[in-house]
Amino acid sequence: MKRIKQLPENLINQIAAGEAIEKPASIVKELAENSIDAGATRVEIEVSNATRDIRVADNGCGIHKDDVMLAFSRHATSKIDKQKDLWNISTLGFRGEALSSIISVARVICTTRTADAETGLKVKCENSQVNFSATGCAIGTTMEVKDLFYNVPARLKFLKKPHTELASVSETVQGLAISNPGIAFTLMHNKNRILKTSGSNDLAAVIGEVYSREIIDRLHEVFKEDEQFNLKITGFASAPDFTRSNKKAIYTFINGRTVKCPIVLKAIDTAYSDLVPAGKFPYAVLNISVPANEIDVNVHPTKKEVKYTKPNLVFNFVYSAIKSAIAATPVRPVPAVQEESPRIIDFPKKLAVVSEQVETFEGIDEDDIREVTYKEPVQASFMPDSYGYDLFVEKPKIIGQFDNTYILIQEKDGLQIIDQHIAHERYLYEKLKAERNPASQLLLDSIGVEVEPGQADMFPVNSELLARYGYEVEVGQNTVKLRQIPQSVAEKDPHKIVNDLIDALESSPETMENELLIRTACLSAVKAGEKLSQWQMEELVMNWQRTSYPKTCPHGRKIAHVFSRQEIAGLLGRQV
Repeated sequence: MKRIKQLPENLINQIAAGEAIEKPASIVKELAENSIDAGATRVEIEVSNATRDIRVADNGCGIHKDDVMLAFSRHATSKIDKQKDLWNISTLGFRGEALSSIISVARVICTTRTADAETGLKVKCENSQVNFSATGCAIGTTMEVKDLFYNVPARLKFLKKPHTELASVSETVQGLAISNPGIAFTLMHNKNRILKTSGSNDLAAVIGEVYSREIIDRLHEVFKEDEQFNLKITGFASAPDFTRSNKKAIYTFINGRTVKCPIVLKAIDTAYSDLVPAGKFPYAVLNISVPANEIDVNVHPTKKEVKYTKPNLVFNFVYSAIKSAIAATPVRPVPAVQEESPRIIDFPKKLAVVSEQVETFEGIDEDDIREVTYKEPVQASFMPDSYGYDLFVEKPKIIGQFDNTYILIQEKDGLQIIDQHIAHERYLYEKLKAERNPASQLLLDSIGVEVEPGQADMFPVNSELLARYGYEVEVGQNTVKLRQIPQSVAEKDPHKIVNDLIDALESSPETMENELLIRTACLSAVKAGEKLSQWQMEELVMNWQRTSYPKTCPHGRKIAHVFSRQEIAGLLGRQV
């Protein structure tokens, strides 16, 4: 075995750089966060040379001339002094490794000046060697990174195609801009502007600048405070019918820091679980304020991971905030009414209020996110008073049924088409969720439904959950007999009921109860192809209109669509 020896400083820095500097976007993140910590109100970023050249300029406080040499050495920082400061971090950077890591894998020129200095400094760094001289420049700091990984060919080889690396840089800057709406960000690529924000400190406006202004109308404000635990969440979340096929439009920030937090992401997924289709994800921008001594941000060199002392509390807080934001969305305008006397639904003026106090559990492993549980506030299906306005549903002007599947309604501004099955399913799902004790009936005689080996064993284990929603079964060897079922599914095929119960019980533990509700509602709802009378259609539509989330069914499918008068006229060449 070779003898042990001390590694040279440059090699030590390169090893450390492998943790913090993964790609060009890593450098953009580190330098831009330094600009933010320096109090900048304007940050300009430019990339070129296949994203291996990066320039970040700001109008922040600059680096003091006496600190320049120290700034580029390892573990040198102005942001913490002692060990206990790690539990009270208010800045984005604190490890003191970014600049030393960058100069070990790239050529760097730093131009900086503080407000009290007559001249600035130009610092040249290469192979971890630092030299500086006086120069004229504006107040602030400009970092020019050249030839990234020029001296680490193994790392250079693993860079992805330039457009992929540029996309990663763009996503990083988008996140920084959204989490800091009071700072004006500009991103340039080969002299072409990719992104520009105004720094107006208006989050909605910045989201519009990053994406498009049309998106703002589809977002709903999220705001919630918990004075007892000193928690606060602000931001926006999209309506359930406004989604995309990946999670790239979900931005989560903890105390202004961009993080990839499995607990927060799971809370978002759970909040939308019965509102969006599988494989679809909402737009969300959420900034969560947590007491600094309740989180640990010193988990990973990239500082993208955090740990909480009370993970359950954070999960429930985020979940309930999003649910409240979506529920507060005004329902679709009520359809036009006929001239006859309107049918008024009289709502109770006061609804039962359930405490939002949540339990916290010690010993939860964040690596196993399924262990994090939530307690959903019990709510009535019809909650208009809780939104701050009264809703009076009047008799809709129903034209009729199309294909015994869709209900057609004449509206003031056009023609609304409603899928009768999923509209009814949404109503029944919320009704079951609110009641939790549905009417059920005993079956004196029931056929045994054959199941696959092992599936019958799931029923005794989950008998308490099944009984809560009106199901009781008798289990034999690879057979299941229904002994009690909800009245709403009394006329349904026993094979269909048992198979749906199996599908629900085979789902993950945290979604099992919700799957049972969804499948019961689906079984109970009117079917496509089922002819309805006029009064049945009226009752179904008005019940659906009163639900908390009338836009999508529990599976996430869109329930209704409106063809405007202009759209219909245009199809037929008529002007309106």
